[in-house]
Amino acid sequence: MIYVLIDIDETILSVPKGINAKASSIMFKKVFGIDAHEEMIDNVGKTEMGIIPEVLEKVGLKTKDVPEKAYKVWGEATDELLNKTPARVLPGIPEFLETLSNDPRIKLELLTGNSPWRAEAKLKSVHLDKFFCNSDTKQLNGVFGNMTSKRDELFNIFKKQARFEDRFIIVDDSIIGARMAKINNVLTIMVATGRATEEQLKIFSANVFSNLGDNRWKTAISIINKL
Repeated sequence: MIYVLIDIDETILSVPKGINAKASSIMFKKVFGIDAHEEMIDNVGKTEMGIIPEVLEKVGLKTKDVPEKAYKVWGEATDELLNKTPARVLPGIPEFLETLSNDPRIKLELLTGNSPWRAEAKLKSVHLDKFFCNSDTKQLNGVFGNMTSKRDELFNIFKKQARFEDRFIIVDDSIIGARMAKINNVLTIMVATGRATEEQLKIFSANVFSNLGDNRWKTAISIINKL
């Protein structure tokens, strides 16, 4: 099996400015009783399990374990906000996902710093959750930000579930994602649709695109087919 592990934010879609911070502020108020939000720290490429304790520490609080309620409330708040102002799907992504989903050799999985609840809220807002939904459990396939505080550990968590003969490719927009793939000797398709530039991503990957629009998704598919 070829597993295509895909990031969400700025790879599949872009959430309207301010919504991530607003949703996190609702969560911090409801769950921890404080006025705070995720953009109080450098949150780029971090997981929810890493973000929540770091924000709490910044305001003078500490938590040993993040309660599941925090992830669920954050997901619910994101869902409510995106129902009013949906996310934007990035160029070429629908065609890319549709084509891969029709190939029996390939399985689409998420590799994201979002918890499954927030991941579902974001993907449902643009009707792309169907590509990652497990037909039996009705839950999203992949590894998520409530599994580890360090995003670069997510691939190893996923790999432990796979078979020896399985192959992998990571689709991401971030330096953290590119570095994670290179360390693990995993092929990548990188898109410069986030903060990282094409030049920065080319240090780590030979397959860098400005985005997957203008039929560049077809080139990305051909790279996967060579695995």
